[in-house]
Amino acid sequence: MTMNISTRDVGDVLAIDIAGKLDTNTSDAALDELLLLLRESPEQVLINLGPLEFVSSAGLRVILRAAKRIRGYSGRLKVAGASGPVKEVLEISGFDSLLDLYESEQQAIESF
Repeated sequence: MTMNISTRDVGDVLAIDIAGKLDTNTSDAALDELLLLLRESPEQVLINLGPLEFVSSAGLRVILRAAKRIRGYSGRLKVAGASGPVKEVLEISGFDSLLDLYESEQQAIESF
């Protein structure tokens, strides 16, 4: 399976759904697509990792670069829905202390 990024508006929040595998093979395309989505500097961004099945260190760098871009223009980012191996990788790599992680999308949206 490859990686797919889709977006939707949830009120004032730009929700970005990342599905499939975020790894060395897909990270460059994912970063390009995320930076394109962020070019208009949305104030509130939610990255939904619920549909994501796998993330590698290259994929983590993509999420971190997006987070830095959002912080750079004083936007707010929440990450939701990570489970199983994806959640484990985020925790092992310390991303749970770098990012605002939420179990559910609803919790993340309510926290803005």
